[in-house]
Amino acid sequence: MQAENQSTSSDNAMLGHRLGDMADITFEEALQGKQMLLRLANPTAHQLASLAQRFSLDELHLKDIRNPIHPPYFSRIKGDVLHIILRFPVERETEEEASEVSSVSILADRDLCVLIWPGKRHHRFSHHDLTGLDVDECVSKIIHILVDHLLERVYVLREDMEEFEDECLTDVGKADLNSLLQMRKELASLARLARTNAIAIEKLRDDSTYKDNLRLADADEHMHRAASIAESRAEHALNVMQAVQSLLSQRLNDVMKFIAVITVIMTPMGIIAGIFGMNFTNMEILSHPHGFALSIWGMIVMGLGFALYFKMRKWW
Repeated sequence: MQAENQSTSSDNAMLGHRLGDMADITFEEALQGKQMLLRLANPTAHQLASLAQRFSLDELHLKDIRNPIHPPYFSRIKGDVLHIILRFPVERETEEEASEVSSVSILADRDLCVLIWPGKRHHRFSHHDLTGLDVDECVSKIIHILVDHLLERVYVLREDMEEFEDECLTDVGKADLNSLLQMRKELASLARLARTNAIAIEKLRDDSTYKDNLRLADADEHMHRAASIAESRAEHALNVMQAVQSLLSQRLNDVMKFIAVITVIMTPMGIIAGIFGMNFTNMEILSHPHGFALSIWGMIVMGLGFALYFKMRKWW
């Protein structure tokens, strides 16, 4: 009983707003009023039951709302109730934070707009963004803000990747291909999100209520732009990775070639030195007055000869 009372008390917290002035109201007041907005994160069973009654939702719709990985989707429930699910990257508090994507559900009829995060609240909206709008305008403005957040993330990643690629190509020895690969994976993920979100938004734009909505038209264009940029940058990143790997391979080949040339040049010297190091009793050249000098000059001439030959053949 105590837990039920606490749940009801939480449901009645100031979770709603009047769209006219964005004044805070309770959950129950928002359900019963007109031109209202509800913003729910990790909704309780009681809240979902109240929404199910308010919008005539079945268990399948409630399951979709609770699913943080549900793909983008749009439908009309009994003609008047709109239900759209979109997926967006989560606002990150630090640059080191791992990328995360979450679904967001929007329920709306003529009098009430409900924005629902399956888990914690990831996206922030100021009162100034939504003040004075009606429900239909509120739906399109929320979608537009979320879409712009995804597009902005694509722009940031594009700029970071361009700078990172320049650093990689400037000094391939210090290229961090793992970081570049992570950027490429995130861009590819954002491209898929943008494409699937665009499909849901296009279906919403086909709805008679939102057919000529300029914000949704702009949001649709932004999703296609985000997808195009993300896909092209992901493809470019793959080309850069291949170029860096090619340059690293070429550098390794140059090093191995240099080592091979030095080895070939030094081998005759080692043979001569080895011969003079043999412990034979009679070695005529050892008694020659210029034997040591001749052996040294012989080593030098043979080494220079090999080096000149390799240079002429462009092996070095």
